[in-house]
Amino acid sequence: MIQAFHTALAGELPIIGAGGILSGVDAREKIAAGAELLQIYSGLIYRGPELVAECVRALCDAAAA
Repeated sequence: MIQAFHTALAGELPIIGAGGILSGVDAREKIAAGAELLQIYSGLIYRGPELVAECVRALCDAAAA
């Protein structure tokens, strides 16, 4: 869905990736699909603050590659 909206909107509106983000890999996939922001509320409840650090590491690793 994110990729379809990203293509259809052509950058006119920011896309927020929400739902199902329980790991850094999930975060990286949402950003790669075209999301500009992530909402990790449920993941934060289930995984705790370590999820934030994991997402940051995954996104930094993807940017460096």
